Amino acid sequence: MSGSSARWIAGVWIGTQLWVAPAPAFDLVFSGGEILTMDEARPRAEALAVEDGRIVALGSEAELRSRAGNAEFVDLEGGVLMPGLIEPHCHPIGTAVLGQAADISGFRYDTRAQVMQALREAIAAAGSDDWVIAFGWDPVLVEDLDPPTLAELDALAPDQPLLVLTQMMHVAYLNSAGYRAAGIDENTPDPPGAGAFLRDAQGRLNGVIYETEALAEVLDAMPPPPAGGVELLFSWQLADYARAGYTTLGITGPISREEDPVRPIEEVVANPTSPVRAFVYLRPEQLDPEQTPPGTGGPRFGVKGVKFWMDGSPYTGGAAFSEPYRNTPLTLKRIGLGRNHRGKPNYSVEEFVELVTPYHESGYQISVHTQGEVAIDRALDAFEIVLRAHPRADHRHRLEHNAAITPEQLARARTLGITPSFFIDHVYFYGRALPELVGEPLAERFMPMAWAIDAGHHVTLHTDNPATPIGPFRALRTAVTRVPRGANQPLGPEQRISVADGLRAMTIDAAWQLFEEQERGSLTPGKAADLVWLSENPLEMDPADLEEIQVRGTWIDGRPADLSRWRLANVWLAARALWNTVVAKLFH
Repeated sequence: MSGSSARWIAGVWIGTQLWVAPAPAFDLVFSGGEILTMDEARPRAEALAVEDGRIVALGSEAELRSRAGNAEFVDLEGGVLMPGLIEPHCHPIGTAVLGQAADISGFRYDTRAQVMQALREAIAAAGSDDWVIAFGWDPVLVEDLDPPTLAELDALAPDQPLLVLTQMMHVAYLNSAGYRAAGIDENTPDPPGAGAFLRDAQGRLNGVIYETEALAEVLDAMPPPPAGGVELLFSWQLADYARAGYTTLGITGPISREEDPVRPIEEVVANPTSPVRAFVYLRPEQLDPEQTPPGTGGPRFGVKGVKFWMDGSPYTGGAAFSEPYRNTPLTLKRIGLGRNHRGKPNYSVEEFVELVTPYHESGYQISVHTQGEVAIDRALDAFEIVLRAHPRADHRHRLEHNAAITPEQLARARTLGITPSFFIDHVYFYGRALPELVGEPLAERFMPMAWAIDAGHHVTLHTDNPATPIGPFRALRTAVTRVPRGANQPLGPEQRISVADGLRAMTIDAAWQLFEEQERGSLTPGKAADLVWLSENPLEMDPADLEEIQVRGTWIDGRPADLSRWRLANVWLAARALWNTVVAKLFH
């Protein structure tokens, strides 16, 4: 072949390659507002481009328009685009199912008379053989709400099983028909762990179901819903999280009656039309390290770890504080605690070391409910022993809620590589009652997010639904202002954080806590296009008005979240539930 022929062939080949491989165009371009990236290298931009579900470019609007090709443009209409919000600690199946229960919460009612009337109406509306479930009994928010007696519950529902759940779900009340339906009597042993079927001085059941282990036994005795029913409610609930601006959830300790608790969550969330992603921390009895290795799942769903409880709720006397609860009408009469009551940790250090070691060795992330200083010390002591015996880099084990964590404990947790998540709604909904519950000094430092940031932590904040309503911008406002509901002054102003730190806690730091920071949490080229469009810029608002922010839309992998109640996946779940209901009635 001559030299001129070879040059001609080479020129044709190069031209062909240039023709078939033009500079890539984009699928979507967002502009017309402000882009908050949560990426320190480039905090803001005018426009953002997405291709194949990934963020591919940020820049000026003119620059991206010049490269847009046939891209679809999304006009932000003066609003703000941010990374999709991340809720690191919630219970969406519980939120979905309890949405069907009678609402008796302090968010809705102000007096005991109103709560009791709501119970009567729920009982009257139920079928004569149906369980009646009420959710939200809250003696802290409802100031005259003395605990119900077993005789009072039996008078309300002599023949129907009645279960009344407290707002934080660490205590419940059950009538005699409920005991019979659940197969619980004076000879029934308490379950392993902290749970108990409480009794009076004569050893008779008194109507109180204490802690989650005992509650789980009651729930397990209830008739199962039709297959597909819980999944449908769960799927509907996920749309509510997306409407609030969330694109990723951390589900901690799901209560499930399924033999395989992972299946219903994965079935709903792994569907490509799910409006959010979800990553799960299973209860220890639900997680077999040999059957479910760490990382099981995919980009929309995964098993991250295991959830334990080291103590209970501050509002039932279960939090293991270093000082006793105060002796006040709230603690002695409405909550029903003894004088100088102290909550106790659920495990000794040795017991907890034995429990968590297999999961730590298998590579799981371990999440631990801790509220009081004694419980936090107990968890840290155990983790230190486990880490000394089985060193593991970057484990990111978690402490959840952390009402009373101290600067020394935060520094120790940082040294051990343990990360905190804060239930900041305690300050908003219960802040005015905290001095009467635990005293002024502890109330002032309740949920100390500023100390945690000062200690160098990646802090996150959560709303623990259904313990409190979904509301990310309410939580952000509380972290920034620390003004309780009904008050006009901050509680513990030294623990206020900046709006910027609060946004990090809801995006990139939450992604880090879930081991997802390489994929989401900031608007960085190469990451998944999980996005939320807000009406206003949180950084430029009066912090007192943060809850007024409106969510205009969310995207998962560059696709708008489908919030339709009857998207195809939900139609299938509804049809399955209906079919199984009909079959159950035919063969009952």
